[in-house]
Amino acid sequence: MIRSVYNTQEEILEAIRRLHCPQGFQADFTYGNGGFWKSLPRPKHCFDLTPLHDGVIAASSCDLPLASGSLGNAVFDPPFLTYITGGRDHKKGKMAMSARFGGYYTYSELEIHYRGTLRESYRVLAPLGRLIFKCQDIIHNHRMHCTHFNVVTWAIQEGFRLLDLFILPAKSRMPGPQKGTQRHARIFHSYFLVLERDRAICEII
Repeated sequence: MIRSVYNTQEEILEAIRRLHCPQGFQADFTYGNGGFWKSLPRPKHCFDLTPLHDGVIAASSCDLPLASGSLGNAVFDPPFLTYITGGRDHKKGKMAMSARFGGYYTYSELEIHYRGTLRESYRVLAPLGRLIFKCQDIIHNHRMHCTHFNVVTWAIQEGFRLLDLFILPAKSRMPGPQKGTQRHARIFHSYFLVLERDRAICEII
């Protein structure tokens, strides 16, 4: 039985593969250090803004060098941190997490990137293609942002539907405010959303 909650991302990806991508994963739009693929076959198409490994193509997830309708599925694991300055371009910053993963200064920057990627994913995925979108809810400027709900809303607006949802509990405390009185529950989990593109015919370039 495939469950909705697993303790490692490898288990979640394998569950998604078995249920929704039986031929394997075809693309990774934000490859980074390739953490997803330590125990799984690496996708044929790998992209990142600042490639760290051979075979990874320098490209934004909002503007991919792929033909329309050319993919059956893809994985997108973007940054989720906000209030990031020095680490926004994967350069050295004050926060170790930001230097490793990059991030955004405002939540609106995050929204622009996520929505732009959803729009581009709709273009490059074939009808009924699947986008595996990893995300995490965050507290920004003392306000709760339910990112996984926002992503589903934005995805529907672009022509996707939510096909499945998986939850990954954190092994340790996730990044968050370190000072002052606690106002919100500390977030200890992230989501893997499986989004399915609609049946509409891809635009012909």
